[in-house]
Order: sequence, then C-alpha cells, then structure tokens
Amino acid sequence: MPSSSTQLLYQSDQRQAGTPRIYYAVPRWPKPSKTALFTAAVVLFLLVAMPKGGIKFERIPITFSYLALGVAALPCLAVSVRTTTWNRPSVVCILMTLPLAIISLLKITIWGYYEQGFALALIANVCVLPFVFLVCFRSLGAALVHRDTQRLLVFCVALVTLFGLVEFVSRNFLGSAIEVPYITVNSDDVGRIWEKHNQRTSLVKLVSTYNNGNIFGICMLILGPLFWALRPARTLRIIYLAALFLTLSRTVWAGMLIWLVLWEPIFRRRPVSMLLRSPVHLATAFGMGAAGLFVLSTGTDFLFDQNLGGRLEALPNVEFSLFGPEMPFLGISELTYTSFLQNFGLAGLLAFIAWLTAPVAACLTAEGLGALGPLRRAALISLTVYMVVCAVDGAFMLIPVIALYWLVASYLLNPACDQQGVHTLELARP
Repeated sequence: MPSSSTQLLYQSDQRQAGTPRIYYAVPRWPKPSKTALFTAAVVLFLLVAMPKGGIKFERIPITFSYLALGVAALPCLAVSVRTTTWNRPSVVCILMTLPLAIISLLKITIWGYYEQGFALALIANVCVLPFVFLVCFRSLGAALVHRDTQRLLVFCVALVTLFGLVEFVSRNFLGSAIEVPYITVNSDDVGRIWEKHNQRTSLVKLVSTYNNGNIFGICMLILGPLFWALRPARTLRIIYLAALFLTLSRTVWAGMLIWLVLWEPIFRRRPVSMLLRSPVHLATAFGMGAAGLFVLSTGTDFLFDQNLGGRLEALPNVEFSLFGPEMPFLGISELTYTSFLQNFGLAGLLAFIAWLTAPVAACLTAEGLGALGPLRRAALISLTVYMVVCAVDGAFMLIPVIALYWLVASYLLNPACDQQGVHTLELARP
C-alpha cells in the first residue's frame, strides 16, 4: 500500500482502451496553516517592501521588519521543535555557521567594541539571523513557497522598484522627496538621505524604501534571480532593471553582469549557451557602462576607478595574524572579506567564508545541482552573486542585507520548493 504522502494513480486512456496512463504523485509537504501563511506574509512584506521603517533608540535603528522577525521567531521555534524533520543540508549549514558565531562572541566578550550599534549588528547578523531562518522558520518552509507567498514576493519587489523610480524622478527632477516617516524611512532619518552617500555628480541615487542606493541595489541583486524565476510580467522586469541601473552603483552594475553570466549554466543548465552568449554579455556590459557615463556626464575614470571609490585606502591598515589584533571590534566596512581579516585574523576570515558559503556548499555536496528545482537554482545564483559583490561592497552591517541573504538561503535549503505546485507527474505509458 502506498503511504499517505505518496500515491500511484491510474487513469485509462480513452483513445487506447485498456492502456493505462500511470501518474505518480510527488510526496507533498503538509498544506501550511493560515497562521503560517500570515506569518510568512508579514515577515516577507516588511523585509522586502519597508525594511527601514521604524524608529531609533540611542542611535540604534529599531525597524518593524526586524521586530517582526523577533516576534515571529519564538512561536515558530516552538513549532519547529515539535514538528520539523531535519535534512542533511540544513544540519551541515547550521554547523558551518557556528565557528564565526563563536569567534565573534569571543572577540566582543574579551576585547569589547568601539560602537555599540556595530557590535549589536555583528551579533544579529552572524549569530541570530542564521538561527532564525534555518531553525525557527523551518516550520514556515511550506508557507514560504506557497503560491500566494510567491505572488507576494513578486508584488513586493515590483512595489519597491516602482516606488524607487517615482521617488528618483521626484527627487532629482521635481525637487521633492517622497518620504513617509515610520514606513518608507526611519523616523530619525527624514530629510537625511543626502547624508547617506547617495550623491552621484548632480544626481541622487535611486534609494526606494532602503534609504541608500547601494543597499537597495545589493538587496535587489539578492532577490532578483528569485523574482525572475517566478516569471513576472515583462513590464515589471523592465521596471526592475531600470531601478537597478539608476542606483548608479558600479557594484550593482557588476553584480547584474555576474548574474547574467551565471543564469545560463546554473538556472537553464546550458553551459554551452553561456559561451555562445558571451558576446551578448560583453555588449550588455559595454552598453550599461556607456549609458551610465551618459547619465552621469562623467568620464571613464568613474568605471575604472583603481581606488574603488576610496575603499582600497583601508588595505594598508590590514595586519595579517591568526586571530586578529588584540583590540576592540571596529566594525565591518564595505570590503567585507578584508574587514573580517582585519578584525578577526586569518581564522576569522576562513570562518566567515565557511559562514557565507554554508547554504551553497551544504546543498550542493548533499544533493548536487541536478537535483535542484528552478526556484532553488535561482536562490543559488542569488547567494553566489552576493558572495562576489561583497568583496567590494557587501553592506554587511546594514539592514536588511543579511536578513534577505538568509531568507534566500532558506529557499535553497527548502525541498518544498521543488514540490510546490506539482500535483502529478507522468512517468510512463506501458
């Protein structure tokens, strides 16, 4: 007898009497409860659509998106402990995140920190967020990949990109900023977009509800492959691409090109096609660079800045040691890998690489690329793109970059992504 979750279905072929067509029902995940769907929807909407909305307490941002994560984590953890079964990739991923968490806690405990906000951000990003998404929200696995939740993800990305375009035009050409305190901007940051490194020649970068062009662009790069895999309307895709271009960020433009290169061999699984499309990729990069120079009315030095916008000035201060200098925690700068080396030494850098690559390494070693469905392959591209761009500008300490990273990682590690929406699969016709 087949189990309750797996069933063989036979259906007579009316065109050839007596010849059955065999259907196999893929093992289904339990249908998510309304509470799980509601929790997943609230968390997803706040993280993607209004990540900066909230207040500040003693210079520390208290956002509604991260509050929602905290409120939802405990009840979800209780459900996960009672009902969730664990697979090998998830366990391996959790174990790979532990060394950096331990090193970070020891550093702050023994040597302290210069800025309380930086220390809290480090602990939240390195220790808390992986635990929340990999352990607590394990119980939301089916809800996160439900059709309604997928539609909400597409809606949220479309909403922030469209709002960003409207806000960009209004701020740069009409002289009027569109800021809604507590919703699109932190109540303490109203009117302070100019102070957040958003100026690019005479223009202000497209910031949407993320309050910074680079943060917005990096977050959209993390979500973009998932957004694309869910096949939104062509108009929404054009709006998305226009918004990323108008971040006026070289890091974001490079990330778009990396995504383009990875899409064929990973998502479509056509490595030969990638080689054939290389001229297209080069033409795209050239066209994007030329368009950027035209919009900014600047020279090619902007694209080929050998100092990476001043970031390389931090390199001479890096000291190579095993566990880093015996001094308080400084913070993580744009050059994420270099900054971990500077703060935590070679051991800390290796632990960070293990932490960052954990979902990809755990998934590929246990299942392999061929076993992943389209949504999980898109998540793999998302994480890989961030691994590359964070070498130059990872915005590691800034809300909501790492939360979105682990949200996408939870998709990659979630086998329900492959079963969602699949009812019957025809295997054979005897």
